[in-house]
Amino acid sequence: KAICEHREFQTFQHYFKRINLSIMVNTYALKKTLLHLTTPYFILNGLVALLHPFTRFTPGICDLLFDQCQLDYYEIEIYFFVICVVAIKNRRCVSIESYLSTLFMFAKAGSCLLFYKADMKVAGWYLLLCIVLLVLVRTPAFEESSEMKYFVDDSLKEQLKGDPNTTWIVEFYTAFSPHCNAVKPIFGALSREYTHTLMKFGKCDVLRSKGVCEEYGISTSTIKAELPAIVVFEGGKAVRVVKQTVNGQTYVMSHKNLLRDLGIQELYDKALERAKTKPQDKKRK
Repeated sequence: KAICEHREFQTFQHYFKRINLSIMVNTYALKKTLLHLTTPYFILNGLVALLHPFTRFTPGICDLLFDQCQLDYYEIEIYFFVICVVAIKNRRCVSIESYLSTLFMFAKAGSCLLFYKADMKVAGWYLLLCIVLLVLVRTPAFEESSEMKYFVDDSLKEQLKGDPNTTWIVEFYTAFSPHCNAVKPIFGALSREYTHTLMKFGKCDVLRSKGVCEEYGISTSTIKAELPAIVVFEGGKAVRVVKQTVNGQTYVMSHKNLLRDLGIQELYDKALERAKTKPQDKKRK
């Protein structure tokens, strides 16, 4: 009975540590996201996207640019059209950053059209402002683990063969895919949170590693749209795979879904346990 109670206590303690670690990781990710949204890119693009409604409802400015300070039927149609397009485009959005980027793009396009209806010169100045913003304010680079490794050609196979004790989580991507760019902050956040000496993250450029993609059953065809694909390697072999599209159905690569379906938390716990037992094995030898 005492042994059973001790085991139950150890099990409870283990799950409590995992829950506590999960809360800490989620809080850290939330802080990183909020900090990311305070960069000049999101602040300035948000202000420019809201410039038309701001001028439309601000007394004084509205009187200079428009005949009346109320939305007419045509403007209401444009606003609803932009809302519908953004909702459709972002129905499978995986991060708030990509959602806001799409929102800003269509909001600025709609504002440009509405300014053109009111005054062609104002529309020209607004379009120039958008172009200057596009050139001078770049999309912020997403942080990833400093130990993130990039693979090309057969370097992935060589790494797996030379280091079979390390668990590798590798994203197969292409730089020109909007889906791959949308998953970039998610995969970068996972690499920062879960990189360990016995569990590492990497990226493989499919355009420079087509032979490797074929070996692991990942199609680079734009018709199948399987990219990005994330593969878990244990003992040098692929054990789990998630793809953007499987049999015509789109997979939502959110932070929560990848943690669950790739079993990243369990893999991380195993890596910690193996790191503890390694010194003991060396002492025995």
